[in-house]
Amino acid sequence: MLGGRIVFSTLCVVLLASNAWAVSGYSQGFESDVSGFTAYQGITQVASGGGALHLNASSGDFYAEVQNKPDEYGYGCGMGGYSFYGGKDSVYSGPFHQSIDVYINTAWAPGYLGGTPAFWIDMAPYHADPNNYGAEQNFQVSVPGTGIVNISATGQSDQLATITESGWYTFDMVFRQGTNANELVETDLSVYDSAKSLLGTTTLQANSPGGPFLNSDLCGNGYVWLSVWQNGFAGDVIAIDNLVAGPVPEPATLSLLVLGGLAALRRRNK
Repeated sequence: MLGGRIVFSTLCVVLLASNAWAVSGYSQGFESDVSGFTAYQGITQVASGGGALHLNASSGDFYAEVQNKPDEYGYGCGMGGYSFYGGKDSVYSGPFHQSIDVYINTAWAPGYLGGTPAFWIDMAPYHADPNNYGAEQNFQVSVPGTGIVNISATGQSDQLATITESGWYTFDMVFRQGTNANELVETDLSVYDSAKSLLGTTTLQANSPGGPFLNSDLCGNGYVWLSVWQNGFAGDVIAIDNLVAGPVPEPATLSLLVLGGLAALRRRNK
């Protein structure tokens, strides 16, 4: 099955590079500044090898280090910040995706709240009703302290991906509207490594608390949010790169369709 997806994904590299992706997509690789990401405590543009973490950028020559603001989410957990990918999009023009690169360190020590995720990577599409968070989904990053980092998706007990090597990983969501206006929006959550190999993917329906979120509710891109970040975890500093959002060609059910667009926009960052 994966072999077939890889062949199809190669075709999509051509489609996405020549389609609306490169024109209307949003990409912030932090090469010039840190605009487009609002931090609660602080965000710093960092040249490869510098900063507090001394990392090489996911692509290009710069990345960003985001600081946690303790207790901002609630007692014991803070928040890093958020991005609206260049602006909320109130118009649905077809399936679209939102992604962020995050550096995962398998040597991280567990957070002080043992047995719970160290932080969340949360995303949602634009919602005209400010109280309808039914399509909000998240990647939950858990650190047991055994040289691995586990990634799970909203409300799922099974692991979406198990990371055993430190490096940059892409966390991506594809939001798509079905044919029936009264059915739930479906979201594909996928994790890729730095070689753009798919580590895990799952599809969730938009019935998170605050929903349901129907096909008729879906507009365009919304936000990515670093939240539920345990106080003190990772020294209260996490590295991010490549905030990317834009349309994907149909069918959007194969999450690897996104990779061609990611590659095209990343080349522009270099």
